Amino acid sequence: MRLPRWSARDWRAMLALVATVAGAAVLTGLSMWLVATIAASGAGDRALALPALKALARSNYGLLVIIGTVLLSLGLAINRRSVKARAFGAEFEADGGARHPDERRADG
Repeated sequence: MRLPRWSARDWRAMLALVATVAGAAVLTGLSMWLVATIAASGAGDRALALPALKALARSNYGLLVIIGTVLLSLGLAINRRSVKARAFGAEFEADGGARHPDERRADG
């Protein structure tokens, strides 16, 4: 089997994609386990129904925050970044992450 001749950046992007899919699968499994556990603990007891639902909502919101943080950090680590801002007469511009090393030497 021959592997394609990808650049290091492409391999990192592929690794990030695989890690994102695997991480989402693990967090989805954790969410399913939480739902089953909380549903089983609150089954048949109406007094536990609302607290169980609130606990389930909080845990799944936490998982959504983790997933969002991972996706944002992978996006910042792999993709080209460009930030431009203007406020009160001042300007700010920064970029990086996508240029080839040979191009960097030519700039400066």
